[in-house]
Amino acid sequence: MPVQKLKELVRIGLIQRGISQAELARMMDISPAYLSDILNDNRRGKRADYIKSQVARILKIDMKEVS
Repeated sequence: MPVQKLKELVRIGLIQRGISQAELARMMDISPAYLSDILNDNRRGKRADYIKSQVARILKIDMKEVS
């Protein structure tokens, strides 16, 4: 399978589950703007990496597929 950006895989996962990015952010107790920043690579560091791993876990994204 080709390597994709996390943002693309998140979008697919959200559509498959019928939830919005804002709903995902609320589930994770973060703001939708903060989640958007992370998915657009505007935030980096340990906290951003942790949020990415949580998103992947919730949406069942294999991080090996992420570029």
